[in-house]
Amino acid sequence: MNVRLCKLKIVCLLCFSFGFSNSLISKQIQFTLVPDREDIIQYELELWKSDQMDSEIPFRVLSNPGPINLFIPDGYEYFRIRAVAKRKVRGYWTELYEVNSFGKKPKARETAVAKVPVKTDVLVPIQTKDGNSELFLTSKQITIVPTTITKQFKVRYRVNGGIWQTTQSPHMDFPKDGNYRLEYKVTNELGVSDGMQIWEFKVDQTPPESKLSFQNPPFSTKQTNFVSPNNRLVIQSKDLGSGIGSIRYRYVCDGGSLSEYLIWNEESNKELYSICPGNFRLEVSAIDRLGNEEIPKTIDFKRTSKVP
Repeated sequence: MNVRLCKLKIVCLLCFSFGFSNSLISKQIQFTLVPDREDIIQYELELWKSDQMDSEIPFRVLSNPGPINLFIPDGYEYFRIRAVAKRKVRGYWTELYEVNSFGKKPKARETAVAKVPVKTDVLVPIQTKDGNSELFLTSKQITIVPTTITKQFKVRYRVNGGIWQTTQSPHMDFPKDGNYRLEYKVTNELGVSDGMQIWEFKVDQTPPESKLSFQNPPFSTKQTNFVSPNNRLVIQSKDLGSGIGSIRYRYVCDGGSLSEYLIWNEESNKELYSICPGNFRLEVSAIDRLGNEEIPKTIDFKRTSKVP
């Protein structure tokens, strides 16, 4: 028959006294052993010098239920207890208690958590004009995924110095453009947490905006603008977030299919009026450095050979 150990009620945590001999210093621990069964008549206590129990013989002590003053001789750092019932039926040993920490509330250890809360492509650095880098969020959401804390965790956080909030969801939404400062700490169900993490980043969900015009004002009627092959097309694209990545164009000739996108550059104007033998449609679209693409702007070109 197995006997379950009683509760240990701590009267005082740890005190020091002299005992056993004048040259031997011992520690004295005071606590109370309260039986939770009527047939428990005694307790056995073992004192150990280390937690490697297969390499030594313990020092054993017997005690009756009730208050106990346990003297720990110098050199002994651990002890354990088991209950003894009538007919010498013995229960299971408890775990090893460390003498110096017995009765003290364990301090939560700081456990490392992965500093990068998301995949490496969720926050990307983009170089600014002055040579520095700024982090940009590539989606509308950040997912915090701790690697050394169990699935049961909560996140205490605040955004841009606002009110501290607590959530059990690992997902945080950032749907609007702007600058953000995210401060957060992850804590598991035992109260173990990592240090405070701080991330400063920008959100840019807005595509660029392009304006198309001609170098020289075209001749206009009510429905049509007339330009010559020497009149250059001017494309002005602006982006207030991550900046312009590229300006692209594609075309479709009468009776043909839409071409692949090409990069617009200084040489594109020279080829513009010769890409198709007849009429054609031109589509222009700017894309920023995060991949936000504007809706293409279109111009229809119709050739005429009429002269004044």
